[in-house]
Amino acid sequence: MSAKRKTIPLAGTCPARGELTIASRRIRTPFTLRRLRATFTPGCQGLLSLRFFLSEDPTEPATGPPTGLSILSEYSATDTLVGDGDAKDLETELDQPLGGTWLKVYAVNDDWYQHAVDVQITFDQTTEGD
Repeated sequence: MSAKRKTIPLAGTCPARGELTIASRRIRTPFTLRRLRATFTPGCQGLLSLRFFLSEDPTEPATGPPTGLSILSEYSATDTLVGDGDAKDLETELDQPLGGTWLKVYAVNDDWYQHAVDVQITFDQTTEGD
């Protein structure tokens, strides 16, 4: 069985003093998560925080984090990324043995200005699918 590497973008605008959840399309096949990349625009000053989720549903709640597994919580004391005019790359090897899941980014903006959310998630599909 060969793996097919894919990178999907998750992007949007998080409102001032607000929250935003962005979900991928349904990933029908098993996969191995390889990399999370988040780019923070200058001026974020660490006030935009991002969390990443593996979820069994497509919902994008208007408030509060989505359901599912917080990807960074397994080994990290904090499961959030923050930045200011930089990019954060995190390599991982998280296996998702079941198909029919979604990847999500959850943003919380504590600033008085809106900020762009710009994330790319790379994974290896272990069988053919979407």
